[in-house]
Amino acid sequence: MNCQRFRCLAFATVLAAFSIASPVAHAATGSEHLAQGHTQFSSVVTKKAGALVVTTPNGAIHQLNANMARRHGQEPFKAGDEVIVVLDENNYIVDMHLKGKEGTHRQVTGKLIHVGRMNKQIKLQTPDGEQVFPLAEEGQKTKGMAEGELVTFELNEAGTVIDMHRADIGGGGRKD
Repeated sequence: MNCQRFRCLAFATVLAAFSIASPVAHAATGSEHLAQGHTQFSSVVTKKAGALVVTTPNGAIHQLNANMARRHGQEPFKAGDEVIVVLDENNYIVDMHLKGKEGTHRQVTGKLIHVGRMNKQIKLQTPDGEQVFPLAEEGQKTKGMAEGELVTFELNEAGTVIDMHRADIGGGGRKD
């Protein structure tokens, strides 16, 4: 009798493990291309109190800025546009595209040489030599980043830095 109970319990455990693991694996495949800590969702641009906004799946509302679209080389969004939105770990919009026209980003890692606050540029020493990249917004992204520190930039399709983190050295996770 105990052997039969054990088999039933083992079968139920395996069944539960598969039912939990399947959706988790499916969710991971949809956002493999995202930088660590980023989330992506689709939304429709709406107008609230005269401003264009997108709403996250949990109900948070983000106001849009026409200049953000221009910085990414796009036309400003309009009410009714279906969009894909990428939020960073602080729930700040780092990228947004019309649905079906998602961009391709790349990551560059190197030693931080200089943050040009006046002309919003950032200089990085990479294996390919010194490179200068335009910086979308200096603000929070560069706070606490010291010259000489190993960092990873996320560049949008226009080659502009849209996100920045201390580099993950040793595979143990980011050092934020």
